[in-house]
Amino acid sequence: MQATLLQRMDGTARRFVPLGVTLILMLFALTPTYIPGLANITPMYALMAVYFWAIYRPDLLGYGATFSIGVLEDLVAGTPLGSGALVLLLCQRVVFHQQKFFNNKPFGVIWLAFATVAVGAGLLRWLCVGLVAPSGFTPIGQTFTSILMSVAMYPVVGWFLAKSHMKLLAQDA
Repeated sequence: MQATLLQRMDGTARRFVPLGVTLILMLFALTPTYIPGLANITPMYALMAVYFWAIYRPDLLGYGATFSIGVLEDLVAGTPLGSGALVLLLCQRVVFHQQKFFNNKPFGVIWLAFATVAVGAGLLRWLCVGLVAPSGFTPIGQTFTSILMSVAMYPVVGWFLAKSHMKLLAQDA
């Protein structure tokens, strides 16, 4: 039986959920809060989304989309072009190649693995930006605070991503 136009449009929209949600989280992280010092220690929401989708639906968030999100993040944030894309792509690649490890693991293991990825991603981003940016390295304490905030926020963001995955992608076959 041939799918109707509405069914095909619905399927296409469902396949764009990971990209759309990741873009929304990336923009949310870059939204000005007007709280002094908070802009430097924002959680890495785009990293959380890329990590989540690389585990649960790697087929729906490809390397091209991840690269584009990273470049867009660099353009909007004013960081050296490519640093965000590099970090997100490395995260996605590492997680993608560890699919057997993540199969049927409890949330605690997934969270601990995210903490490890967040430390590596935060330090790599700090190093990339520090080596290329004219202002040099930012204080390492800001980077570790951002990493800690990312790890602390992952259960909330992961819950949101899991709900979007279940609700919007459940019928996607």
